Amino acid sequence: MMKKYHVRFISFLITWLKIRNMSHFNFQSISYPPKLLLLVQIPFQNDMGIRFLTEQPETKQIVLDFIEEWNSPTDHILVKTSGSTGQPKEILMLKQHMIASAKATGQFLGLEKGNTALLCLSMNTIGGRMMVVRSLILELELIVSDVSSTPLSYVDEEIDFVAMVPMQVQTSMNQEPSKVSTIKKLIIGGGPASPSLINELQNITTQVYHTFGMTETISHIAMRRLNHPLEDDFKCLPNVQVESNEGTLVITAPNIGVSNLQTNDEVEMTSSTSFRWLGRTDFVINSGGIKLHPEEIESKLSDLIKGAYFVCGEKDELLGEKLILFIESSEKMELSKNELRSVLSKHSVPKEIRYVHQFDYTHSGKINRLTSQELPNVAQQVL
Repeated sequence: MMKKYHVRFISFLITWLKIRNMSHFNFQSISYPPKLLLLVQIPFQNDMGIRFLTEQPETKQIVLDFIEEWNSPTDHILVKTSGSTGQPKEILMLKQHMIASAKATGQFLGLEKGNTALLCLSMNTIGGRMMVVRSLILELELIVSDVSSTPLSYVDEEIDFVAMVPMQVQTSMNQEPSKVSTIKKLIIGGGPASPSLINELQNITTQVYHTFGMTETISHIAMRRLNHPLEDDFKCLPNVQVESNEGTLVITAPNIGVSNLQTNDEVEMTSSTSFRWLGRTDFVINSGGIKLHPEEIESKLSDLIKGAYFVCGEKDELLGEKLILFIESSEKMELSKNELRSVLSKHSVPKEIRYVHQFDYTHSGKINRLTSQELPNVAQQVL
């Protein structure tokens, strides 16, 4: 039965692709401008519907290929880690664990059959793939937009559930704040949310959550509210427990195949199912005997620097490590030490600022700190 279903689907897909370029073809129920010409409803496993707002053939194809892979007889999917803290590696994930993760998200957020879900993350990431899996398992209507900094540009309806990275949310808030407000539930992952962004989120009615997780945990295992009310604690999804091992987080979640997973995340435990995230131990900088957390420093710099930036440690004969601020810019910004001291403590002020024309990024959109440090500097500023 399933094989016959796939034959019918592939036959329909081939026909659809052939007529895709016929501008005179009139789809029944289509009355959209040319940018939204391709708005096709296709039924899939578990009555999921899918609509394409993107005109990018590669984006459409990779989504359809993943659904075909999901419906194949194999019991697993191969995915790659982001590579933001080291070399990307390939991980085998059992479909049953991905299903459990999808159900846990649905239960935590109260998602219901027939809700709309917007896919605007790269399908090369676990976040993008899990949006498709959630739509399949929870019977959501999946809407696929462009993977861009402004994914809501061609969305003209209320969306029940969206996942974005911080950069997409910030750009959308800057350029299309009214469209962000049409989202009912928004989860933000892939990096920290800046204090300035969190402040802006207090002005919209959308329920916004910051997620915590990694590829190894099949996307997020905990979330914290970023508005109405703003919360400090990450709360675990159903069937997830956490504990501290000398200040670092250990995760156990049998339903997704995770047992005593030791992370490099420094946390403050508030219960067996909640915690406060402090930063990553593998990023900690020991400068003159003082431990500096890059994530904390970067968060405070968001009011001074609007573009991409990061801080890291560099070997220093006197201090052991000195703090360096890297800014993505083609020209010197001339930040003064007094400006930096207005938002940073004395020991958190960088010893040097280096300007790089363009950082390296991972396929998930995160700054690749390791390789970006080695890029040629446009300018340098010693403080």
